[in-house]
Amino acid sequence: MAQTQRPDAVTPVFLLTGFLGSGKTSLIRRLMESPHLTDTALVINEFGEVGLDQLFVQSAVENTLLLENGCVCCSIRGDLVDTITDLFARAANGEIPAFSRVIVETTGLADPQPIIAALQTIRSSRPVVLGKVIVTVDGVLGAQQLGSADEAVAQVVQADVCLVTKAELSNPNAINALVGELHALNPNAAVEVLRAGSFDPDLLLAPSGSRLAAPSTYRLAPRRVRGSQVVRHRSVESWSEEIEEPIMWSRFRDWLDLLYSLRASHLLRMKAVLNLVGHRIPHAIHGVGPLVGALEPFGDWGDDTATSRIVVITKGMDAEIIRQSFRALVLPGRAQSERSADHGGVGSS
Repeated sequence: MAQTQRPDAVTPVFLLTGFLGSGKTSLIRRLMESPHLTDTALVINEFGEVGLDQLFVQSAVENTLLLENGCVCCSIRGDLVDTITDLFARAANGEIPAFSRVIVETTGLADPQPIIAALQTIRSSRPVVLGKVIVTVDGVLGAQQLGSADEAVAQVVQADVCLVTKAELSNPNAINALVGELHALNPNAAVEVLRAGSFDPDLLLAPSGSRLAAPSTYRLAPRRVRGSQVVRHRSVESWSEEIEEPIMWSRFRDWLDLLYSLRASHLLRMKAVLNLVGHRIPHAIHGVGPLVGALEPFGDWGDDTATSRIVVITKGMDAEIIRQSFRALVLPGRAQSERSADHGGVGSS
């Protein structure tokens, strides 16, 4: 009998991407072989690329396959949104089993940004939330690809989790250097080096309620950025900052409005977990490309100090401009102190 699910249940959609040959196929196999992922819908580009033979296809409904392990698998038919919407409709009609999560696998040259934007437009029988962007990075060729392929960089800067594959085929020093480069490109992403016995599909796909993770729900938390930091990688730059004093939401909102009205085409990613004036719990907000989500509550601080953490990743734009505008509009007192210090501590009369 097909599983049933409350019509108001939220379904997380996990985007799995990675450059050509980085190990997405192997990762999908490992994911789908997990006994706890039976109620999963997998949307892929080509069945043959994933190698589903060993999973023993039981039956097929047009382009939708029901696998022996209970998972539903289908190929993208032109439009991703239509494909996922169709899956929900079939599950509601009892044609296929109900599912509680969706995994979308992209091509190796895909830029996640338009795909993420498309996922945010899905209107189906059940609410959909973007769970995580998971990126596989080749442990042997990853550094070379990041240095020569804009697509590889675009995938990393959009990631919530970076999985370094083929570590056993590479020099440990090279792996450490690659991990450092990934942290530099996307300081707020969790980075995991896949090794034998270290892979936990359930933890990787655990819905977090928000794409922002502070700390990450995966094995390795994002690297903590102390103070203010600007990192440059070819045409991509990132600005990261931690602020201990509470921030006024009205000032932060006005800064975002200005930033996105003037520079939206240069913005790749924005993430923030905020310690707001008048609020005892953290609030999160994130942007992908020119799209910015709503401010939403984000759990609690737990053992962490109530500290705002912000990351903005740009392309073709000086991240120092981001830092200066933030200081001027959101932290005007700190900006004034810095200007006074630059002039020998002498303020205006």
